[in-house]
Amino acid sequence: MRKFDLISGLFLLVVSIGICVVSFQMEIGKPNAPSSGFYPLLTGGVLGLFSLIIIIQSRKQDEVSVRFWLPGANKKAILIAFVIILIYILLLERMGFLVTTVLFFILISRFVSGHSWKTVLVFSFLASVTTYIVFRFILRAPLPQGIFEGFL
Repeated sequence: MRKFDLISGLFLLVVSIGICVVSFQMEIGKPNAPSSGFYPLLTGGVLGLFSLIIIIQSRKQDEVSVRFWLPGANKKAILIAFVIILIYILLLERMGFLVTTVLFFILISRFVSGHSWKTVLVFSFLASVTTYIVFRFILRAPLPQGIFEGFL
């Protein structure tokens, strides 16, 4: 396990450095007036911090043999979640943030978590609208409007 943690920590560190380098090529702005490179820089920095923690922790661990999939892992749910995330990425620009996020939460809540339809619909709507309000009005982040281009 120590070897795998070290490899994944180093990989994530390289990814975080790449994210930070690309974000510096964009305008960063300030925390109270973020530009297009601010959130990628923040994300790259946090990822870098976590990757360093993984690397440090991997040096302290004993070498233990671990299988990739634990016996109780729900491989079907993991695959479904991966496909749903890909669908979200592909539809985000076309359909817009709000519609795609509602669809994302519906699919994840129902087909990965297995909640009832009533819970799924209420949670998906509330979570999506709350997320939209936070990003659009509080953080003033530009979000893809998609099919609602003229309405929102």
